[in-house]
Amino acid sequence: MYHNKKIGIFISHIMGFYQKNVCQGIIDKALEYGYTAEIFASMDGENLGDYSLGEESILTLPNFDDLSGVIFASGTYPLTELKEQIYHTLKTKCTCPVVEIEVYNQQFPAVSLENNRPFYDLTEHLITEHHCKNICYFGCADEKFFSDSREQFYRDALEKYNVTPHAHSVYTGTYTVQSAAEALRFFEESGTKPDAVVCYNDRLALLLMTAAVASGYCIPEDLAITGCDNSEEGQNVTPSLTSVSFPVYELGEASVEKLMKLLHEEEVPFVTEVRAQMTIGNSCGCSHLKETPAIYFAQKLNNRIASLETSILGSMKMSAEFQNISDLDEAMDLLENYVHSIPNCSEFYLCLYANWDSVSQHILELTEKEDDLPANPDEILLKLGLKDGKRLPECSFTKRSLLPEHIYRQSDSAYLYFPLFFQNKVFGYIALAYENNHIDYHFQLVHWFMNIRQLLKRLSDAKRTSLLVSHLEDIYTKDALTGLYNKHGYLHHEAILLSEAAEKKSIVTCFLFDLNHLKYINDHYGHNEGDFAIQVIGHALSSVTRPTDICARFSGDEFYLLAMDYTKEDADELLTRVYKYLDNYNKLSHKEYTISASGGYAQSAPGSSLTKEDIKALFSMADEQMYQQKEIFHQDLDR
Repeated sequence: MYHNKKIGIFISHIMGFYQKNVCQGIIDKALEYGYTAEIFASMDGENLGDYSLGEESILTLPNFDDLSGVIFASGTYPLTELKEQIYHTLKTKCTCPVVEIEVYNQQFPAVSLENNRPFYDLTEHLITEHHCKNICYFGCADEKFFSDSREQFYRDALEKYNVTPHAHSVYTGTYTVQSAAEALRFFEESGTKPDAVVCYNDRLALLLMTAAVASGYCIPEDLAITGCDNSEEGQNVTPSLTSVSFPVYELGEASVEKLMKLLHEEEVPFVTEVRAQMTIGNSCGCSHLKETPAIYFAQKLNNRIASLETSILGSMKMSAEFQNISDLDEAMDLLENYVHSIPNCSEFYLCLYANWDSVSQHILELTEKEDDLPANPDEILLKLGLKDGKRLPECSFTKRSLLPEHIYRQSDSAYLYFPLFFQNKVFGYIALAYENNHIDYHFQLVHWFMNIRQLLKRLSDAKRTSLLVSHLEDIYTKDALTGLYNKHGYLHHEAILLSEAAEKKSIVTCFLFDLNHLKYINDHYGHNEGDFAIQVIGHALSSVTRPTDICARFSGDEFYLLAMDYTKEDADELLTRVYKYLDNYNKLSHKEYTISASGGYAQSAPGSSLTKEDIKALFSMADEQMYQQKEIFHQDLDR
């Protein structure tokens, strides 16, 4: 069923476990209420260097008037600048309700994970269930703010049960085996070995577990250890790690529930908390759980490594193949083959702005070119569209709907949108949808998008380079005054024409024209007028020649014209047309002087193969005929 009601989601680092599950919760709950999701994804924080410049272009994609509400996962954006830009855009352009996931600066109603309270529960569990007396805390220096918050709940639990921490109860370390070993030695310096350690997260807990075993501890008999995050690695070690599970899917659901209440103008608390829960493993001393054989996790890990290797090799292959492509259509054919390999991807769309490859105004002015594609950010070209394994025809549409209306029709798909840019150059965007709306984003797509961006940048640069090279060629081969070929340009194209004429056994005709009375015009009316007269002759020749003819200003007021397949009648007609053009010009001109030219021509014998020397000889014959015409001109002038 086609849903007109849409919820926009702003989120970063979509391939992360947290992000995927939050999105999935939003998508599923939104569908229950009859809404579809449009996910505007960023790669902020991926340390992609220049590839990350331009992430703010994600803000140009949404049509906020089409959105019933917006959910902003601010906690997924590690860099403040982009986060602030999104805040500003939502505050100034968005008229619909906004719900924030996590709390950044309290500008929007929010849902948040209460992820520190479980540290109270963990500490209490160790005291009440396992009768631990010397409980320590292993914090994280790299995430000090959150680490300190969790430490406080640990201390609160100790206080409730009248357990006094000592000077060696708390150690703040880093993510290294060495740091974990130092933490263990620090705890032991109290004179009594710790019987439990509450760790900031699973990562530190696993490092500490390794260090403790190496020091002769048996876990949990000698030392109970707890973590946080309920990671897969923690659940597949022996003993399995007691940890904290974050209900991120439920967090996504809660954000939609809150948005629905805002849409119905119901009163809601400014911040709604979704509480994390303890996940009991065996590392705390609870032994009722059946351990998962490590072989299963090792097998899964090996499969992941193999998948990652395949992904990297595929990305490298795509990059190499793209390097040999200079045509956008060819690139889309190649990309289609890769898209078919994306697991569970039901729809893929590559959309380009109509002027995606436009060059700067400076380049256009420099090359004296006009932009053949006026800037219209609302016109979009669907360059590659794949739905259910079938390629859709290219089409243009307005950006208002982000995708052509016929694609949205009868669809309840959640679409993920990724901007295509290179530094500050924005090309368009990519849209993805997955089978059954199950988000299954793969990290390989990061590499793919980088490859696609590089390709578009290279094709855009190629257009720019082509314009500049063409301009340089014009400077070298074209006469600046008339726009005709100069001597260099003529000689280059002469060789090409002679080769073609030899192949076709064509007659070659050499025309020569000379401006009459140029010195008189210069002396009496100035050199600017003399240049103008030369331009008029150039226009006259341009107006009567064929596209295959080579017309050049060879020197000051002398013009060469080299042509194939002219009969004598054609040649005579060309002379006549030049003279007629000039006569008409003089009748319409208000100049005090007349502009005229003398011309002559010579033709090769049919079927002859001509050398450069033969052409020189023909031009000499044309020169003689031209001077005969010039003598007639002077005789008429003397009369």
